[in-house]
Amino acid sequence: MTQELPPAGATGGQPPTGPTPPPSGWAPAPLSGGGRPSVGETPPPAPSRGPVLGASELPSVTITEFAPPRSRMPLVVALIAVVVAGLIWAGTALASPQPGSAASASPSARPTVTASGPGLPFVTPDERYTGRWEILRQLWTDSGLEVEIRVMADRGPIDYSFVAFGNDDVQATTAQPSSQQPQFSGMPIQSGSQETGWLFFPLRRGAATIILGTAAGRQMSALPVSG
Repeated sequence: MTQELPPAGATGGQPPTGPTPPPSGWAPAPLSGGGRPSVGETPPPAPSRGPVLGASELPSVTITEFAPPRSRMPLVVALIAVVVAGLIWAGTALASPQPGSAASASPSARPTVTASGPGLPFVTPDERYTGRWEILRQLWTDSGLEVEIRVMADRGPIDYSFVAFGNDDVQATTAQPSSQQPQFSGMPIQSGSQETGWLFFPLRRGAATIILGTAAGRQMSALPVSG
């Protein structure tokens, strides 16, 4: 009796295991656009990055923008010093007689100031009247400065007023009545006359300047005071 043997490669009557070969004529499908690009293709551009969440778009600032403003005090003090120096120089220059001025003088010419006596010469702002003035005495107290001043009218009438300021300060101080005698009357000084009086200025002790002005406050001359 003949026994049939199982086919080669089969075990226990089970079909063979392993990958099944593709059928005849089969080919793989091409990759779609979302798959891996083939060699030689240009990769798509990277998406642009928007602003970072929470980032501020405010303009940049520098530390100098928070610096305190520069003080204008030195400039104001310098300007006042220049004005005072100009007034003093003008009075000194006018005190010197100009050669040949007498020959060219006319009734309509501006008045010339000559040192006909003591004091610093000055001319009124309208150039109509002239005079001289000087500081006779000064007295520093705990409250301020007291000065005795003489004003002389060579060609008047001359009205007057006084202000003063410390050389380290820009705040002008108006004259006040003094405890000393005599006092200024406040009336215009006529030609050939003079008036002497004491004045008080509430200043801190130190170098100061006294300005002579018209009754309306227009400056005519200035004199220094030591501290």
